[in-house]
Amino acid sequence: MSRGRRLAVRGYFGTLAVGLLVTLIAQCILTASEGRSLANTFSYFTIQSNVLVLVTSAILCARPRPLGATWWRLLRLAALVGITVTGIVYVLFLARSVHLTGLAALYNQVFHHAAPLLTLVGFLVVEPRQSFRWSDLAFLGWPVAWLVYTMIRGAFFDPRFTGFAPKPSNYPYPFLDPSQAPLAEIIGSIAFVFVLLLAVGVAYVFADRHKPFRPGRR
Repeated sequence: MSRGRRLAVRGYFGTLAVGLLVTLIAQCILTASEGRSLANTFSYFTIQSNVLVLVTSAILCARPRPLGATWWRLLRLAALVGITVTGIVYVLFLARSVHLTGLAALYNQVFHHAAPLLTLVGFLVVEPRQSFRWSDLAFLGWPVAWLVYTMIRGAFFDPRFTGFAPKPSNYPYPFLDPSQAPLAEIIGSIAFVFVLLLAVGVAYVFADRHKPFRPGRR
């Protein structure tokens, strides 16, 4: 990898990582100041996806050359797919139920619009090949674990989310809440999102293999 490309990778992903870190800290401060739960904040798939993008962007800034390790490929693919699906699901199903103002609206735009778009652009234009393998689709274990955690927590621990519903809910998203959606709709929503995660994952693996930005020779 040439020096110019290393600088481009470091500059782009370093800026993205800093921007997300500042926004995440600001969101936590706002949440705490309003007396809401920080545990709930980090239980949103949206926030977890943004954290993965933050972490992997920071790693790309520190080391622009692809690492090649299995843990890295899984982590990076999870970040790419998670943030992309976050943006898609938000636009298709959740945006119409959000009525935020002020700083909350700004942070929401960063997490649901700016981060997905900038991550996609970075992958297509700046990021070198990561040599993803089809076996890296094992990252899907994370969304499955998140779903199990979310449903158990909502059923037994009364977390009281206040993000997307007009009244507090024990589930972060309305399409998972049995009090707002019938069981068949919940199962259909879960199936749709899982298929979307798989499809986007396959697309990223395929796109990575056909990108012109090759890893530098060792």
